[in-house]
Amino acid sequence: MKNILHKFLLLVGTLLCLDNLNAQQKDTTIENNNVLVTKVFKPQLSEAIRIPVNPNPEKPEFVKPVFNYDIPNQQYSVQPTIYTIKPLSVGTMLLPKLKNNYAKIGYGNYNTPLVEFYLNSVRNKQYQAGLFVKHLSAIGDADYNKFSNNLAYGYVKKFLAKGAVGVDAFFYRNSVNLYGSPNDQLKLSKDPSLVYFLYDLKTNYQNYQTDSNGLVYKLDANYYNYTSNGSFNENDVALKARIAKQTSSIPFELVTGLRLNNNSIHSSTSDIWLNYQRIFFDLNPQVFMTGTDFYLKGGFNSTISSDSAGAKFHFFPKAEGGYSIINNKLVVYAGLKGGLNPNTYRSITTENPFVNEFSLLNTIQRVEVYGGLKGELGPQTNFQITASSAAVENLLCFSKDSSSGHQIALYDLNGSAKLTTLSLAIQHQWNEKFRIGIITNVFGYQLKSLAKAYSLPQFETKLNSTYNIGDKFLLKLDLIYWGERTGRVDSKRTDGTFVSTDYKMNPFVDLNFGIDYRYSKNLSAFLNFNNIANNRYQRYYALPVYGINILGGFTFTF
Repeated sequence: MKNILHKFLLLVGTLLCLDNLNAQQKDTTIENNNVLVTKVFKPQLSEAIRIPVNPNPEKPEFVKPVFNYDIPNQQYSVQPTIYTIKPLSVGTMLLPKLKNNYAKIGYGNYNTPLVEFYLNSVRNKQYQAGLFVKHLSAIGDADYNKFSNNLAYGYVKKFLAKGAVGVDAFFYRNSVNLYGSPNDQLKLSKDPSLVYFLYDLKTNYQNYQTDSNGLVYKLDANYYNYTSNGSFNENDVALKARIAKQTSSIPFELVTGLRLNNNSIHSSTSDIWLNYQRIFFDLNPQVFMTGTDFYLKGGFNSTISSDSAGAKFHFFPKAEGGYSIINNKLVVYAGLKGGLNPNTYRSITTENPFVNEFSLLNTIQRVEVYGGLKGELGPQTNFQITASSAAVENLLCFSKDSSSGHQIALYDLNGSAKLTTLSLAIQHQWNEKFRIGIITNVFGYQLKSLAKAYSLPQFETKLNSTYNIGDKFLLKLDLIYWGERTGRVDSKRTDGTFVSTDYKMNPFVDLNFGIDYRYSKNLSAFLNFNNIANNRYQRYYALPVYGINILGGFTFTF
């Protein structure tokens, strides 16, 4: 119906348009189809209309799918099986047994037996204890003395709730010691023989540091008796305390002590015993300061000494500072220090066992100024260079008595001697396989009363090295070199006066080599070659050492 109506209306419209076209008048001006335009045409563009809305692109929509899972409501139950198991055994499974106990037996030329024995408690939470015994002796040959060294050392350490207490006991017997004197040179009726006995007892207590800022202290008490076959007797009692306070700003340390040294010496001229007693009280505080690339420490050493001549107070400032030029690689340092060193029968004969004529004076280091460099030449090589100059009173030297053949304790008196030292030390270590250390010292002396620093070296070098080959062979090499020295002989004239004569002592090299072969964990063998150059040099004048000597044996570890 709609289509018929649309067609009817279209037809009516068309008829009306045809009627209008027929009614128009004829225009003669456009008969020839020519149009004359008399106005200049100026085209104009209308102003653009700005749309005030930024385009907003459509954002894609992501629809997260929703999944639904249906879990059936079912439960499963399992009955546990309970049974006992054997407890795990601890002890040697976690901590292997240590084998620090050993016995060492050896023998060498000059009829030299060696016996060593060491036994300790190994591992214990309540205490530690140990015992060490050693014997080394030699008969020698026709020209040289025999010697004999014997010692026994034991210790016990008890661990308490707040600290640890320990006791050490030491016995030592030394006859002549390692050197001999030829009769044909001394022209004596018999070889000089000196025998020393030492009984040493020590006890100490040290607290545990429970707090980094807490007080740490250690208390020591020591007594020893030292004698020599009827020529002297020495008793020494010492009490010492070390107190340290560790704080975050300036750590503090104090070392103080009281020492009583009582000596008796037999006078051969009057056949009486002469007593000499000395008392020393030390007070030595010190503070520390450490930065990222520097360190400082300072304080003083002070000693009150008292003897039959009266009491004296000695004060020695001390300070040291260092600066790291290259972090952990190179440090420059400088400082000064001083102190009092009491000379005793024990300290003198330990340095020179042939001394049997004594005068006990205190060696006083008034001041020592030093400085140097220390650091690393490589990741496994360290070095240190130090130069120092010290003013020393009563510098100890040694001369020889021509009548007895004994050594004499000799001092530089009447003021302070000047001692200059230049020291160089280098140490290199390559893992656990190879290690070597070298130290060289050059000494200069400017004395007051003595013409020379008798028996003291001007140049010395020490070398020590070890080389481990596959944990089976351990090679050891030691070298000692001393430069030229001067010896002195004191002779008594018929009128009772003494005359001194100086002698040149040649340089010497003492080279020692040793090898250890570890056959198993419990058994090893050793062979040592001492003084390989067979140089019977004189460490002290007219007291030459043994020539080449070889010592070998076995070590049992258990």
